[in-house]
Amino acid sequence: MRGRLQPYLGTIRIASAASTLFLLSIGGLYLYTNHHLDTKYPEHPDIKDKETRKLLRGAALREHIAPDPRIAYMFLQRALELIYKQGDLSEDSEAVQEIIARLAGAAAQFGEQKTSMLYSAWSKVVDADGQIQGVGNSDHWRKQQVCRLADTLGPLQIENGDYQGAITTYGTALRALKDLDLEEPKQANYIISLGEAFALSGDLQSAYTLLMSVLIDLNKRPQTQQVDRWTCLDSIVMLDIAQVEQQRGHLQQSRKWAESGLQVTSQHKTVGACDNCHAHLLVHLAKLSESQGDLKAALDHLSLGIKHFKETSTGDLNILDSEIRRIQSQMLTSAPKN
Repeated sequence: MRGRLQPYLGTIRIASAASTLFLLSIGGLYLYTNHHLDTKYPEHPDIKDKETRKLLRGAALREHIAPDPRIAYMFLQRALELIYKQGDLSEDSEAVQEIIARLAGAAAQFGEQKTSMLYSAWSKVVDADGQIQGVGNSDHWRKQQVCRLADTLGPLQIENGDYQGAITTYGTALRALKDLDLEEPKQANYIISLGEAFALSGDLQSAYTLLMSVLIDLNKRPQTQQVDRWTCLDSIVMLDIAQVEQQRGHLQQSRKWAESGLQVTSQHKTVGACDNCHAHLLVHLAKLSESQGDLKAALDHLSLGIKHFKETSTGDLNILDSEIRRIQSQMLTSAPKN
């Protein structure tokens, strides 16, 4: 019997070793993930309850590593319920206000606006005169909270047509950010968003000035082939400038900026932000060509948009198809009759 089983013993040992390695790798991944969350996204030290901290860590996982805003929202909501039930922390505590900011942010990502919650939280750290003060033990925390809230409140204000409100929000966030040492390109993003808010409000000169200032700063950064959060940010600014210039009636300048943006995005194919910006730039150039009466060029840009969609799945295929049919119909209508 031993002789018959002998050939299988090596396989059993290998399988056993493989299972052990698999379990070790899973354990290592778990430890690494927890360490990363604790280091990069630490929970507020005032939260002592283990179950609450566990829920907040689960929310952070679903906010930053394996994004799922609905699950993150559920974790955050349950954590708040536990905190309120235990009664150890007040509504105005830093820990609770941080969770409220995260809760509103998660809700916004799946289309649910917690506007009153955001304004209430905002009023706790920014007074009626726009000064950063109020709840919290430190000025540093209040400035962090302003940025947390602005990341959600600003886009919602723009979406709801409250452009002046967005201008105030992003302006306050920029002032808060000056004293915060952050590695992310937040300042550039806030200036871009502020420029967009000015443009939408009709203040095109302020929008142009802001966008040009951030583009100059971006161009001063060392050039690198490494893909990071700065990648294609300059092309996004160029798209915004192109749209502002079109609104100002500077059509040639608008075309120049859009074409410059395409040169940047073409260098970073397969990068999501670049592909998305590339699609918008092609549509902008198509609209620009149509406004100048060059229907063939408009059709060419839209066709490139279709090709880009097939390669990257970015853009809106239905809109592109609809625009192509509309342009083709115009070309047939305007064609000379024999």
